[in-house]
Amino acid sequence: METRTKYIIIVLLSAVIVAFESIAVEALINIEDINPLLVSSVPLISGGVLLLAISPKAFGSFVRGLKVRGWSAMLIICALGAIGIFLWFDAVSRIGASKEAILGGGSSEVLFIVLLSALFLKERLNRWEILGSVLVLLGVFVVLSNGESVSLDVGFGEAEAILSSLLLAASVIITTFLLWTHDLTPLSSVQLILSGAMLLTGSLALGLAEPPGIRGLLLMLCLGIAPGLGLWTYNAGLPKIGASLTSILFALCGIMTVAVQVSITVVFPEAEMILPKNLGLAILGGVVAFLGVYLLEVSGSES
Repeated sequence: METRTKYIIIVLLSAVIVAFESIAVEALINIEDINPLLVSSVPLISGGVLLLAISPKAFGSFVRGLKVRGWSAMLIICALGAIGIFLWFDAVSRIGASKEAILGGGSSEVLFIVLLSALFLKERLNRWEILGSVLVLLGVFVVLSNGESVSLDVGFGEAEAILSSLLLAASVIITTFLLWTHDLTPLSSVQLILSGAMLLTGSLALGLAEPPGIRGLLLMLCLGIAPGLGLWTYNAGLPKIGASLTSILFALCGIMTVAVQVSITVVFPEAEMILPKNLGLAILGGVVAFLGVYLLEVSGSES
């Protein structure tokens, strides 16, 4: 298997993992009545500790090798990520998950990463990669959109979604720089722990969340395996296939989430899942998106 194909598959795996995580998070919020900010922060810390336990020696070498400049970059990455996640959740509460997904990870975040990658990382997409990227984003839009989410109204929630995307895109670019010279696993571990700690501390200090019960805490700690593996597989693609293609492929997370939801309702019809209003159109969008993935995979010959 060629290196490019290998890392495309790894990034697609990241999208699948985060899709399952999204559904698990929704369940924790609805069933256990846990604050969304806690659900987004505690599993990050748990996932980071899990990665740390996998490679403690590499973690020690990484911490010593960062030095002042590297630690400054890590703190910026984590602060951008923590604020971006906070704005993301607040945007969801204002405009809904579907519209946020279209404005955020399904469009503006990818656009910001492509532009910033061209400016700072000197990445360039060839014509087939551009066509594949357009098909991926078009497919994501078709799957996630509905009569309400495609409205052109722009308010505070929409602005939050776009700003969140910009902050998360900037953190991806800086992460790519660090991955050129530092090991994947310890970097991802530190990124998760610091981002989660910042988000958790800020949420509790501002009174935006209250400590969960023992059951909720244990469930969130167990959920940590998802962000741990999800970030590791995402970061793995950054130095190998570039930040632009990694972000485009990860935009498929929305489609993966819908696919998982449909699968769950087939096995458990009583499960309460919010599905697209037109499943036929959603399937068509998925086909278009994965045609784009195919073009991205075969376009390596022009790179």
